[in-house]
Order: sequence, then C-alpha cells, then structure tokens
Amino acid sequence: MDIPHETIHDLLEQELSHHEKEADAIKSARSKLHNIMAPYLGDLDYEAAAAELDEVLASGDKAKLAEACTQFLKVHHSTAERLDYVKEFYGYIFKILGADCSILDLACGLNPFMLPLVELPTSLTYTAFDIHTPRVELIKRLFSGGIGLQGNAETRDILVRPPQQKATAAFLFKEAHRMEKRRSGATRDLIASLNVKHVFLSLPTHSLNGRFDLHERMNRLVESSIQGLGLKLNVKEFVSETLFHLGKNHGEA
Repeated sequence: MDIPHETIHDLLEQELSHHEKEADAIKSARSKLHNIMAPYLGDLDYEAAAAELDEVLASGDKAKLAEACTQFLKVHHSTAERLDYVKEFYGYIFKILGADCSILDLACGLNPFMLPLVELPTSLTYTAFDIHTPRVELIKRLFSGGIGLQGNAETRDILVRPPQQKATAAFLFKEAHRMEKRRSGATRDLIASLNVKHVFLSLPTHSLNGRFDLHERMNRLVESSIQGLGLKLNVKEFVSETLFHLGKNHGEA
C-alpha cells in the first residue's frame, strides 16, 4: 500500500502513549491504520491509468482528457458525487480567490483530476499532498501535461508534517471527519499551522448509504475546530457536501 513510515511511526507513538499494554497499543494503531487506508482499497489501477493519461495528454485533446479524468473520479464515492456540481463548486471557490492564486490541496485524494473539468484562474500554482505514492505519481503526470497551471505533488502525511509554505488557500475536502478518528483535535491543529489566507474545508452531508443526515455532527466538528482561532466563517451548501470557507490571516470569508 506504500504507507509512509512517518504515518506508521506517528500512530504507534500516539497509541503507545495511550495504552499500558503494548499489545493493546498495536491493536489500536492497526485499527486506525485500517481507517486511514480503507479508501485506497478498490482504488485505480495506477499502471493502466498512467498509460491512459499519457496517451490523452500527448494527444492534446481536452475533451478526451476530461473524459479520462471523469472516469478516474468515478472510482471513489466522494469524488464521483461531486461530478454533478463540480463547475459550481470550483467556480464558487475560484471566484473568491481571483485570477492569481496558489493552492495547497491537503490529503488531496483524486481531487486534482477535477481541474481539467473546470475553468481555472489565469495564474494558478497548485501543490497536492497525499500519503499514497502511486496516486501522487499519477497526479504528477497530470500536472506535467500542460493543463494550464504550475503544479506539483508530494507524498506526505499532513498531520505529521503540515505544509509550511505560504499560499493563498488550502483545500481539505471530505477528510476532516476521518482525521478526527485518527487523532482528536487534528483538524484544529492543522488549520492553526497553515500559512494561508483561506481554508476551504468540506464535509459530507449524509452517510455513505444515504440514511443518516450528518449536518449537525459536521457543523459541530467545524465549530470546535475553529473556536478561539479568530477565523471568519462562511458556509455554502452543495448537494452532497457542505463547504466551509475559513478566512485566515486577514483573509475574507
């Protein structure tokens, strides 16, 4: 699974401090590791995806690139459901950020493959972070294909090593609730550490099976994560997720 050593070390260190017995600590760490890696099961065939991506990028056909990216995005529920409103979602964000901006996409998943589907700012610098190396390598391929931005991708556990570079905004889409299962307060710590003007954090509105409304639970998560940080908050509802815009370091919300 190409799990970063820093992730395993962090989990073990955390759980050993919370359990008297080593066996209990290891059991708990394994459970949390499963929660972290579960979304990668049933993932893309990265070798086949790389070959397809190289072919469409070489063709220069934007329609074919958009179709290939759409198929990649359909693999995961969290990105597949956003396809229904992807232009509205990113249009809302980029209207706030303007024509010249830099983005840190934290725990990015497959989100960068949405970029060929939307209208991008005139000047965009985009850095994506994920813990799964095969995914990061595929994103690097996308960025090297001349899709209208200056992009880079890095294998990194953002909870162990939060990015410190200055940027206009950070994206954290449908991930904070999973981070909290790993470490209570992780979302707050991450937000506080970032050197950005804006944080766009999204959370699901319903459970995967659609049976449970998550609005109240997710609102509480955000409220507890920003309490006392002096952030400005604006909320935008979409079909399957709520987007929280946090104004940080004098950013407006």
